Amino acid sequence: MKRRLIYLLISLFFASFGASAGPIIVQKSSDPNKVNAFELKKELLEQHLWQEQLRTEAQLQWLRELPLGCVFSANGDYQCGLNWYRPYRYQQQQLYIEVPSPQSSAENAQ
Repeated sequence: MKRRLIYLLISLFFASFGASAGPIIVQKSSDPNKVNAFELKKELLEQHLWQEQLRTEAQLQWLRELPLGCVFSANGDYQCGLNWYRPYRYQQQQLYIEVPSPQSSAENAQ
């Protein structure tokens, strides 16, 4: 009797862990609505990377060509009106990325 009670308690103990693990979904390989978990994970990762790339590009203001009338400064940047651009070489192309003005950078450093 004591042995049966111990087996019952042990089985209830392990059954309680199984109930908290979550649902298990079994699919037939011939099911036309079968979800491939690996493909789904890959697709979600690609979507996440695409969103991150859009966020990064939205934060960077870059130009392929500078407007007319830009002035070259001593620190290597170009001033075009109130905007400042730094030259950047990417995939054999010359790009210009907007940077903060040297005056505002000096003020932030103080």
